Amino acid sequence: MTITWRMVRQEADVQGDLRRQKEAFFAAEAGLAEGRETMRLLLGNAETYNPAITALGAPASEPGLGSPTQPWYDVLPGASSAGDGWTPYALTPEDMAPSELASGSGDVYADYPRQANVRYRVFVHDDADDGDFTEDSNRQVWLVAVGEVVGGSGRPTRAVVQALITNDNAQQLTGPGCVNRGCGPSNSFNNTQDRQAPATQTVRFF
Repeated sequence: MTITWRMVRQEADVQGDLRRQKEAFFAAEAGLAEGRETMRLLLGNAETYNPAITALGAPASEPGLGSPTQPWYDVLPGASSAGDGWTPYALTPEDMAPSELASGSGDVYADYPRQANVRYRVFVHDDADDGDFTEDSNRQVWLVAVGEVVGGSGRPTRAVVQALITNDNAQQLTGPGCVNRGCGPSNSFNNTQDRQAPATQTVRFF
């Protein structure tokens, strides 16, 4: 009986760990998407990420995250009410539509997980484009998202995802009408430099 109980307990622990790993991964993915959008808004029309990084304030002071010569920055520093940099990933069934609280056949769920112990945190740091990690010169930075699930024992389960994001802002030449598509100053495709007269034969499409 004792052996059977231990096997059941171990199997439950394994299933719980797998569930927490998935929750942490999805939280990290959500953080990565929010962090990417935040960096896009901070970037504006700048050609490098330097203004966006400056807007994030002082580097993160967490142990193991960068150094004075290779700083990491909190992308969502004010998202948590606790002021610890973590953004809660909890669900609020009270604010969800009825269709989200029922199966496809319309059966209402008896209970709904609130994910009250799930959260994420997002960082950004310069890539290794040159020897200076404090300034972006190639319009690329690393975005790192950490998803975390805090278990009942206090031992967190974490997942980390990262993406190299590129700034596509660049100087562009624009002009009126169809000039950008190759037409002439008359806003037509009549080429006055053509040495041959245009063809006059009829072309039929079947």
